[in-house]
Amino acid sequence: MINGIALLVFLGFAVGLLVLVRRTIFTQHRSDLRMLGAVADRLERSHAQKVLRVLRARNIAALIAAMVGGVVAWNLHTQFPSAAGLPLAMAPAGMWVLASAVLAWWPLPHEFADSASEASSVASADLTPRSTSTFGPRWGIIVPAVLLAATTLGLLVAGILSGTDEKGRFRNLPYISANGAELDNNMVVTHIQLGHGSVGPFPGWYYGLPVLGLLLVGAGLSLWALYSNARRPRLRATKLLAFDDAVRTNVGFVVSTGFSAMLCLQAAPLMLFAASALFSSGQSTAYVVGQVVEGDTIPDTVLDPVLGILAVVIAVVALMLLVIGTILLVRWLGWMATTLRPLKEHSTTTVIA
Repeated sequence: MINGIALLVFLGFAVGLLVLVRRTIFTQHRSDLRMLGAVADRLERSHAQKVLRVLRARNIAALIAAMVGGVVAWNLHTQFPSAAGLPLAMAPAGMWVLASAVLAWWPLPHEFADSASEASSVASADLTPRSTSTFGPRWGIIVPAVLLAATTLGLLVAGILSGTDEKGRFRNLPYISANGAELDNNMVVTHIQLGHGSVGPFPGWYYGLPVLGLLLVGAGLSLWALYSNARRPRLRATKLLAFDDAVRTNVGFVVSTGFSAMLCLQAAPLMLFAASALFSSGQSTAYVVGQVVEGDTIPDTVLDPVLGILAVVIAVVALMLLVIGTILLVRWLGWMATTLRPLKEHSTTTVIA
């Protein structure tokens, strides 16, 4: 039975999102990769240019892969209407799987054929430990992990509560209705009849299992991309250390922000479906024993207060996630756009403070 504890959990999640947005997520400073790569000599600048070109190409490829995934999902939705919107329900997670696959499998260069002279120089090593959370936002691991855990739990709960539709697919919410009444000869209600109903669409197993599978794949690829970003060997040029850190930070923000945006945009529509189904299942006809039914008059419809409040809270959280996901998506595009401008050419005597 849904109770007040569930309402408090959803309200607490909503308040937490507001605090998170207010304090951390949208305070991002982007370093100028062009300026950081231009402080070195000509050979080192050429190395920075190669890294920046690969980073730019990889970001563009990830963006194109995500767009292709969206186009494919829309085409499948239009060509197979009998799928009941499954391609669109999977679209955000599928788009991120394609984008994160590009980010995980396309390495950035760190060794160069023309750096043989550097190999004979005094060797140095960075003793600072690096992990998946070293570069990128401070919330880069925690926030996606919380969103992923909450989405997974929600999909599992929705799957358990779901029932089959007319085609046997678990995409409806079954409920017990009290919309019937027994009347005596004087049109007086003597007994309330309980029946079974079903309403959809609802994010049951039909939608939940494919989405959950894609979410887990996307999470694995994202962690792989962050791990590879942290473990990639340092650029040997000492003057490019700040550039190297900025590149790693760019990758960390791209992966963490993109994954978080996808989770928000993936969960929000499913939550709206769930809110609509809960709201509909909580409605019933207000028959009362002893009530006199006059002619063909149908009593007013009443709404179960718990289900009504729960549906409203879920809908509000879903709208918040839509807003947050959209802003994160814009931030994601902003971080990718920092690599689109060409690296500035400076003379070897130029020093940028």
